[in-house]
Amino acid sequence: MVLCGPDVRSERLGELLDEDPLLRLYCATAVGEHRATGELSAARNAIPLGELARWEFPGDVLGLKRIVAGRAPAWTAPEHLAEFVVRPLLITFRGLVARGFLPIGELGVELDSAATATGRIVLGGIRRARSEVPGVVAALDEKLDQLAAACVLISGDEQDRVRDAFDRVIAQELRHLAESTAAAFTGDHPWRRFVHVVAAEQHEILSRVVRLVRARSARCRNEPGLPRPLVAVDLDFCALHPKQRVGEALRRLGEAHGIDEFADPARLDVLPGLYRPGWRPFLAANGLLARFPELDWDALYAEYRRHVAWHREALLTDEPAPGLVEFVRDLEQAGARVVWLTGRRHRMRAATQEVLSRHGLGHLDLRTTDDGPVAGQKVAALRDMPEHELVAAFDDSADNREALRAAFPAASVVAARPLGFTVDGEGTRCGIRTFESLPQPVPLGRGHSADAPRLSHVTSLSRLRIGDLGTRPTIWSHGVELTAAEQSRIVESLVATAVADGRRLGREVGARADPAATCRAVWRVVTAKPFGASRTAYPPEAAERDMLASIEAGARIPFVVVGPSLKQDGSRLKALGGLPDLAELAMLIRLRQLDEAVRQIHPPGIAVRALTDASHFRFREPRRYACYHRELVAQVSSAGLRDVVAVEDFDDAADAHPRCGDRTQRPELLAKHRDRYAAAFAGLDVRRDPRAALGEADARDPAGPGRPRFAELFRSVLQAVDIPCPGGDPFAWSQRIYADPFDLTDPAVPAEVRRARGDLLATAWRETITYLANKHVDEELDYSVLWREGCVRMSLSIRPAPGRLRFVPLGGAGVMPWHGTAALNDLCEVSVDYAISLVDQGFVPVRAARESAQPWFMVQARAVDRAGTLDPAVFDRIRLRSK
Repeated sequence: MVLCGPDVRSERLGELLDEDPLLRLYCATAVGEHRATGELSAARNAIPLGELARWEFPGDVLGLKRIVAGRAPAWTAPEHLAEFVVRPLLITFRGLVARGFLPIGELGVELDSAATATGRIVLGGIRRARSEVPGVVAALDEKLDQLAAACVLISGDEQDRVRDAFDRVIAQELRHLAESTAAAFTGDHPWRRFVHVVAAEQHEILSRVVRLVRARSARCRNEPGLPRPLVAVDLDFCALHPKQRVGEALRRLGEAHGIDEFADPARLDVLPGLYRPGWRPFLAANGLLARFPELDWDALYAEYRRHVAWHREALLTDEPAPGLVEFVRDLEQAGARVVWLTGRRHRMRAATQEVLSRHGLGHLDLRTTDDGPVAGQKVAALRDMPEHELVAAFDDSADNREALRAAFPAASVVAARPLGFTVDGEGTRCGIRTFESLPQPVPLGRGHSADAPRLSHVTSLSRLRIGDLGTRPTIWSHGVELTAAEQSRIVESLVATAVADGRRLGREVGARADPAATCRAVWRVVTAKPFGASRTAYPPEAAERDMLASIEAGARIPFVVVGPSLKQDGSRLKALGGLPDLAELAMLIRLRQLDEAVRQIHPPGIAVRALTDASHFRFREPRRYACYHRELVAQVSSAGLRDVVAVEDFDDAADAHPRCGDRTQRPELLAKHRDRYAAAFAGLDVRRDPRAALGEADARDPAGPGRPRFAELFRSVLQAVDIPCPGGDPFAWSQRIYADPFDLTDPAVPAEVRRARGDLLATAWRETITYLANKHVDEELDYSVLWREGCVRMSLSIRPAPGRLRFVPLGGAGVMPWHGTAALNDLCEVSVDYAISLVDQGFVPVRAARESAQPWFMVQARAVDRAGTLDPAVFDRIRLRSK
């Protein structure tokens, strides 16, 4: 496929690939100097895209056959081509356009030695883009049509299904473009319908509301008497878009008055909103005032309003605003109560509840109104919720917004200006078109200012927009295989730096003469920034209670921590294997740092007892956790902690303690508490209406005050359930399930995905009950005696219970090492993040010298050269975060 003419000027690609972290994963240069014609060099093992897409004669598809034959088991031919040919093509083209370039010459598909596609496009050259983007898009799209036709010959699939698979990739890769990149895709071309932008102003408005809710929720946790955060959302022309109802009203109006333009409302540039101030802008935008000057448009507005239907069948056609479900989920995760505050009358309540439930939003509070003015009733409804404080409100009516601002001056009142409609006050104030915001971290390769790989810094998988993230199956060939010597060098570098930092910290605090002063000095060390402790949760008095006796006896200070349990690789979205990786090792090295710091003040140092609970709260296969345990013990030795850290099974430790209850009683006690939860939740079916079932379970929760709540723990367990894969890409399968695990009704979601989501919810429900029942049994058998007296109880929780020492082994990461995948940040500091986010951000795997495909850690692509070698600077710079 040739994209150039005789006057085209070629430019070098090397610098561009070095600058762009995503292009270097999906694009390769032809070997040698780029020629003006942009020919592919014979030295590069590649097949021209045009040759691959030939299909007129059976012999034309031999190259395509070889590529498809190399696909992974259970992958279909269209899936393989979509990921290894179409997606690299889209990412390469989009990345070039975002930087103001276009490809020239032949486009090739890179092949490995087995003639299988590597997932990279080979370019002969690039040039500055001018106005030819639509023409190049049209040429590329035609080539994809030909590739789909060729695929049909070798796979037997229908061409429309193959092309649909390609189009899904195009839609994914042209979502969330920067406005400047989207502008480059303007014009008449086949991909125009896929171009998607979130305005920067809208992103900031919605993100700010979530931040306000999160801040308010944090205050409520610290001050329980404060009102909880509340967000109110209007329905019509705000949360719900009544396109069909408006279109039908216009059709009826057009039939009555001979307005042909209303015969097919879908062809209009915009549709009218509900209120009079939006009527004239609608007419102007569609040129109707000039075409029909004789009509009394003000009178026709009243007629239009009468034609807008409000009966059940019509209301059920309303569609949720783009991004609404995700935004509501973000608000709920942040701690908000969301209420639908609508001007719809009470008689419409049942139909409204039905349409909300259809889209997974029926569990939220719905406030309808009496006949009469709406604004005052909305204010009164909010004032009727004194246990909540309005943080934000969204409404398309200027009158409603004015009343809300006057009544709640501290709240953020946002104008809804729905995409495709004209509403009142158009253009007079900032507002939102949809409820969409950019995923975080910001997607790469789309022209955004922060276009560099980043860690997510989220504390829960549910905080990620999983459905918007890329699974990038092609990146696994871009990783690094470390030798045993290189692996040892990394460990030695981390240990040496941590030991030196620990000794420096201890010397800065300084030794003390008497035990009480020594205890206070040790407290200063263990609550220092590198270890992430909260001095409020663990005051000096707690340290004296836990440490003083050991200090007076000249013995090691005992610490107890529950964990690590098991690498959470069941869904593959958190971790890509079940063994400990560099994150667990870094945690142990942090303990080495702590021990070295304490020894400068109290020479015996510390003794850490790690109680692993792999199969205590939730059943796990013994072989699975035995491998993890064995590797973790080996890491203890690598960190130089054999005399400091003892790894024990939780239940074995309890059996050995004379004051713990008899473990043989456990099955009977466990059944008793399971039955208690089952009785409390009788009649609830999480597969029927997940959010409603969860809300009702929260209301019926039999746990007493201060005990773990079922609903909160369910959301955590949901992210850790094992997901069996029926075939194809297991990473992508898990992503589809977790894109919205509570959505079991959307007909656009394949039935097998909805069934898998239902299975996931049911499994999480059962496992949450088992987890809580085990917690209750632990209390009855008095397992807390293992850490209650004469030791420091370390907590890995972000919000530890009072009297416990919070320990954050990898500063800046809110994810426990065994809940994620190790990664290096920009400064070569060891951190941990979820695998799905790392992959989306273009991190590549670094594998250890062991018989496992699981990454030992992941790095940004620029840390690996094109020969697959890790940047030598990593070995010297790698370290733990200082705070």
